[in-house]
Amino acid sequence: MFYLIIFIILFTVYFIFFVTQFYYLIFKGYAPFVSTDRRTIKAIIGTLGDFQPQTVYELGCGRALFAQWAERHWIQAQIYGVENSPSLFLLVRLGLRIRGGKIKLLKKDFFQVNLKDADLIYCYLNNATMAKLADKLKLECRSGTVIVSRRFSLPSYTPYQTIVVSGQKIYFYKF
Repeated sequence: MFYLIIFIILFTVYFIFFVTQFYYLIFKGYAPFVSTDRRTIKAIIGTLGDFQPQTVYELGCGRALFAQWAERHWIQAQIYGVENSPSLFLLVRLGLRIRGGKIKLLKKDFFQVNLKDADLIYCYLNNATMAKLADKLKLECRSGTVIVSRRFSLPSYTPYQTIVVSGQKIYFYKF
């Protein structure tokens, strides 16, 4: 009986997760939930070299893997993960509370988050979202802000560096 209850709870959680992901993907046009792998995160942090951001944002953070690596690498930095999916937000928040640390997880649409204090912004979104995000970044980012995007470029902007990891391009921009 105990195992049946656990199964029902897990099934319900996963069902809610997949239904909300489907809703956000189909009806809201958001990027699907796809995590950034560790190899890519290591390559990004290595490419940034001696850069020491004070404020880091991971937009559409999903499991907040980039934010967690950033927290370990840039100890002095304020780290924010922004996620709008309720089910994913709750699962990640629970995991971060258990793990501890100082990542601030925001349950918001990142278009509603002011990025004026950002030194580094990481995102793995989609073409349509990146096109919308370009205007927001132009308005809010201060001089020197670094934007890193996996796989999808910022239209009308030229990256100062591009690397390829596991066959996918990573774009680095400086505003």
